[in-house]
Amino acid sequence: MAETGDQPEKSTVNITVLSVTPARGGRLFALASVEIDIGGVVIVLHGIRALRVEPAGTRIELPKIRNAAGLLRPAVTLPPEVYGPIGDAVLDALMRA
Repeated sequence: MAETGDQPEKSTVNITVLSVTPARGGRLFALASVEIDIGGVVIVLHGIRALRVEPAGTRIELPKIRNAAGLLRPAVTLPPEVYGPIGDAVLDALMRA
Protein backbone atom coordinates (compact mmCIF):
# COMPACT_ATOMS: atom_id res chain seq x y z
CA MET A 1 0.00 0.00 0.00
CA ALA A 2 1.27 3.41 -0.89
CA GLU A 3 0.71 6.12 1.66
CA THR A 4 -0.89 9.40 0.71
CA GLY A 5 -0.85 11.82 3.60
CA ASP A 6 -2.15 10.11 6.72
CA GLN A 7 -4.26 7.47 4.96
CA PRO A 8 -2.80 4.35 3.30
CA GLU A 9 -3.98 3.81 -0.26
CA LYS A 10 -5.86 0.53 -0.77
CA SER A 11 -5.87 -1.62 -3.90
CA THR A 12 -7.96 -4.58 -4.94
CA VAL A 13 -6.03 -7.82 -5.43
CA ASN A 14 -7.47 -10.52 -7.70
CA ILE A 15 -5.85 -13.95 -7.94
CA THR A 16 -6.58 -16.34 -10.78
CA VAL A 17 -5.13 -19.84 -11.02
CA LEU A 18 -3.98 -20.25 -14.62
CA SER A 19 -2.85 -23.88 -14.40
CA VAL A 20 -2.26 -26.76 -12.02
CA THR A 21 -0.04 -29.52 -13.41
CA PRO A 22 0.51 -32.88 -11.69
CA ALA A 23 4.17 -33.58 -10.86
CA ARG A 24 6.14 -36.40 -9.28
CA GLY A 25 9.13 -35.70 -7.14
CA GLY A 26 9.19 -36.85 -3.53
CA ARG A 27 6.80 -34.60 -1.62
CA LEU A 28 6.01 -32.50 -4.72
CA PHE A 29 2.70 -33.48 -6.32
CA ALA A 30 1.71 -30.44 -8.41
CA LEU A 31 3.00 -27.19 -9.90
CA ALA A 32 0.80 -24.15 -10.41
CA SER A 33 0.81 -20.80 -12.16
CA VAL A 34 -1.27 -17.86 -10.97
CA GLU A 35 -2.11 -14.39 -12.19
CA ILE A 36 -2.04 -11.68 -9.54
CA ASP A 37 -3.81 -8.43 -10.40
CA ILE A 38 -2.92 -5.70 -7.90
CA GLY A 39 -4.83 -2.53 -8.69
CA GLY A 40 -4.57 -3.15 -12.45
CA VAL A 41 -0.93 -4.28 -12.43
CA VAL A 42 -0.84 -7.94 -13.54
CA ILE A 43 1.93 -10.30 -12.45
CA VAL A 44 2.08 -13.95 -13.55
CA LEU A 45 3.83 -16.24 -11.09
CA HIS A 46 4.98 -19.69 -12.25
CA GLY A 47 6.47 -22.54 -10.23
CA ILE A 48 4.19 -22.52 -7.20
CA ARG A 49 4.66 -25.91 -5.55
CA ALA A 50 2.05 -28.12 -3.88
CA LEU A 51 3.79 -30.39 -1.37
CA ARG A 52 2.70 -33.34 0.74
CA VAL A 53 3.41 -32.82 4.45
CA GLU A 54 3.12 -35.36 7.25
CA PRO A 55 0.94 -36.73 8.63
CA ALA A 56 -1.70 -36.00 5.99
CA GLY A 57 -1.53 -32.41 4.81
CA THR A 58 -0.64 -30.12 1.96
CA ARG A 59 1.56 -27.04 1.86
CA ILE A 60 1.71 -24.46 -0.93
CA GLU A 61 5.10 -22.82 -1.51
CA LEU A 62 6.01 -19.88 -3.69
CA PRO A 63 8.81 -20.47 -6.24
CA LYS A 64 12.37 -20.78 -4.96
CA ILE A 65 15.79 -20.18 -6.47
CA ARG A 66 19.28 -21.21 -5.38
CA ASN A 67 21.55 -18.45 -4.14
CA ALA A 68 25.31 -18.28 -4.77
CA ALA A 69 25.90 -20.70 -1.87
CA GLY A 70 23.46 -23.22 -3.37
CA LEU A 71 20.78 -22.68 -0.72
CA LEU A 72 17.11 -22.41 -1.68
CA ARG A 73 15.63 -18.96 -1.14
CA PRO A 74 12.23 -17.50 -2.08
CA ALA A 75 12.23 -16.13 -5.63
CA VAL A 76 9.63 -13.52 -4.66
CA THR A 77 8.51 -12.03 -1.35
CA LEU A 78 4.83 -11.24 -1.00
CA PRO A 79 2.91 -9.88 1.97
CA PRO A 80 0.64 -12.31 3.85
CA GLU A 81 -2.41 -10.49 2.45
CA VAL A 82 -1.39 -11.75 -1.02
CA TYR A 83 0.49 -14.96 -0.17
CA GLY A 84 -2.36 -16.50 1.90
CA PRO A 85 -5.05 -16.11 -0.79
CA ILE A 86 -2.66 -17.55 -3.42
CA GLY A 87 -2.34 -20.72 -1.34
CA ASP A 88 -6.11 -20.87 -0.85
CA ALA A 89 -6.75 -20.43 -4.60
CA VAL A 90 -4.23 -23.14 -5.55
CA LEU A 91 -5.71 -25.56 -2.98
CA ASP A 92 -9.22 -24.88 -4.33
CA ALA A 93 -8.00 -25.56 -7.89
CA LEU A 94 -6.33 -28.80 -6.75
CA MET A 95 -9.54 -30.00 -5.11
CA ARG A 96 -11.54 -29.27 -8.28
CA ALA A 97 -8.98 -31.09 -10.49
